[in-house]
Amino acid sequence: MNWPHFLTWVAALYAGYYVALILFDYARNKRPGSLESGELTFTEDILPKKIEHLPDKTESPPKQPAKTESAIIGSGGVSLKNLFGLCREEAIIYTRPVSF
Repeated sequence: MNWPHFLTWVAALYAGYYVALILFDYARNKRPGSLESGELTFTEDILPKKIEHLPDKTESPPKQPAKTESAIIGSGGVSLKNLFGLCREEAIIYTRPVSF
């Protein structure tokens, strides 16, 4: 088997596969009138239900406490200003090389 013969077989198989998919999709979704108008239609089996209107609650949401510290400091980190101060004091121990 040479390359042109192989590629012809592969192209024929792909074409047959896609034609079969198109025909299957067409047969599965065959509905009268849907192809003529060109618009999509959806059917739902959900019935609407009437509910009573509930009055709005006028309670205010709970207030958040005021933040006194930064989230970075609270998680064990340092601010940028303190980081430069620690660098000047040579208080930072490098455990691996730093690339700039």
